[in-house]
Amino acid sequence: MEILIGWVALCFAVAAWAHSKGRFAFGWFIISLMLSPLVGGVIVAALPKVGKAALPRDEAGQPITDQTHVRCPDCRELVRRDARKCKHCNTALVPQ
Repeated sequence: MEILIGWVALCFAVAAWAHSKGRFAFGWFIISLMLSPLVGGVIVAALPKVGKAALPRDEAGQPITDQTHVRCPDCRELVRRDARKCKHCNTALVPQ
């Protein structure tokens, strides 16, 4: 009985990991339940992130999009849209 509980718990872990990569968690739970959590985990590890999980993120963990960030006119680094000064080169930015 303990082995079955451990098996299902590891399947939930694989599903949570797949969900964090933007994948369908229930599907990966079923795949790892049928095959094995080890096989499911190896496959999930090999898969790239998709959707919103694949977007690059800033220091605060927020996704970087055209609505939230702009490029500095001097150094071309990404800075937050509401910034007054570039954090990389200290150039004054024009509000947009």
